[in-house]
Amino acid sequence: MKQEKYSITIDNRICHIVQRGEGGPIILWGMFPHQGDEVEHMIESIKRICPKKEFVLAAFQVEDWNKDFSPWEAPAAYGDGVFAGEGKATLNWLEKVYIPYLKEKFGERQLILAGYSLAGLFALWAAYESDAFDGIICGSGSLWFPKWEEYVASHSVKKTCKIYLSLGTKEEKTRNKTMALVGDRTRAQEEILKADPKVSDVILEWNNGGHFADSGERLTKGIHWIVG
Repeated sequence: MKQEKYSITIDNRICHIVQRGEGGPIILWGMFPHQGDEVEHMIESIKRICPKKEFVLAAFQVEDWNKDFSPWEAPAAYGDGVFAGEGKATLNWLEKVYIPYLKEKFGERQLILAGYSLAGLFALWAAYESDAFDGIICGSGSLWFPKWEEYVASHSVKKTCKIYLSLGTKEEKTRNKTMALVGDRTRAQEEILKADPKVSDVILEWNNGGHFADSGERLTKGIHWIVG
């Protein structure tokens, strides 16, 4: 099966693109600046869990995780500092720059937005803000984020799509009172999405362990659930 991999800077953002085969979905993946073999590990996870699937993995880096993936300004969950709330700029870049580039190069395809932790929250938030995505993967999403409950109570998903939620069994077992909300918030989010007419299917999958256990494999399980 044909496979091509390259990195490119698009509007000052570094992107890592892997094409496997001639068809399949485009999987947009928001990530930290590329470290080690992170992209390669993700590719191998997809090939192992979805061995016959063709796809385009379109990873994109952000410079500041807390700034670029936070949907609005909020105090940090621990220590000093803040979430700067520049998620709108990141989403605007996806819609106006990156997705048009990918469509021009690879044609019209199913678009899946995947993210882990704060990037998972961003992916889910994007479903409420944009009609660009056919599938959302929110891996261990930071649904403890301040004012998230109020936000989802007043918004609906923009486009018919499938949404995959996952969480580690130990993630809500933390002394940090804010982050300990993640279990109940994620359970409630599944029920909210089940009631949303634009959500064609939703699942919450629990994984053994805490927050930092193999995010690539956890995201790949979401890809498998969405594309089969």
